[in-house]
Amino acid sequence: MAAMDEVGRGYSNLEFDLASGLRGSRHVHIETLLCRLTGAEAAMVVNNNAAAVLLGLMALARRKEVIVSRGQAVEIGGGFRIPDVMRQSGARLIEVGTTNSTYARDYEEAIGTRTVSLLRVHSSNFRVVGFTNEVTLEEMVAVAGKHGLIVLDDIGSGCFLDTTVYGLAP
Repeated sequence: MAAMDEVGRGYSNLEFDLASGLRGSRHVHIETLLCRLTGAEAAMVVNNNAAAVLLGLMALARRKEVIVSRGQAVEIGGGFRIPDVMRQSGARLIEVGTTNSTYARDYEEAIGTRTVSLLRVHSSNFRVVGFTNEVTLEEMVAVAGKHGLIVLDDIGSGCFLDTTVYGLAP
């Protein structure tokens, strides 16, 4: 709060590149920190996770097929529905498995010539219990790697910590 107050009282380099003296990008300040934290090649901040999924799909899967477990074609916080987000991005949703069980072979069998990605959607606001099977991220990466595909992993809130150590849900 004190740092924000201090910057807010004067000039800042939010959109100014001090090295070149020219207009810069407001994203560059946080990108370096996020890349260091996550190991990513590039990063940016958006206002919510649905926006992140939409931008990722638009950039990587427009006019192509993205495979999603039927049990993950859900409505997330704020009323955003994964099928709607995908449609808005221009990606074509290919659902596999069933509501309660999806296997790596389901993804494998659905891959076609227009498939570009497998998408895993975070179950932040729902649980399916009982007779279930979910493909792990490692299994998805193995299937995608075999076919030269991208894995998009919707991590929900973006929390990088294991919240279970604090008695919270994962």
